[in-house]
Amino acid sequence: MSDYTLTYKNRTFDNEKVELDGKRFENCNLKDCLVIVEKGDTRLINCRIDNCKLLLKGNAYTIGQIITLFTGGGSLKVAEFDETGSFFPAAEGKCSPDVT
Repeated sequence: MSDYTLTYKNRTFDNEKVELDGKRFENCNLKDCLVIVEKGDTRLINCRIDNCKLLLKGNAYTIGQIITLFTGGGSLKVAEFDETGSFFPAAEGKCSPDVT
């Protein structure tokens, strides 16, 4: 887990450019914003995002392209992941990683 350079709590961002990387957001509202992610080194806790646009750069853009391949332009169904990114099936028998 990363140390965040800045933490925002109980703040409303309205029609702003908000760069997420390196920052932690708790109980924040983002409305009509341009939200920018490059590395994904961020934490959003109990935040609401309303009518924002998402700009993916760098590694985040690459992940976005991979997600597009999985969804074919449709919505994405995500299994559960822990904070380290390790995969854990949401329900027994639905999907499990190979273990050797």
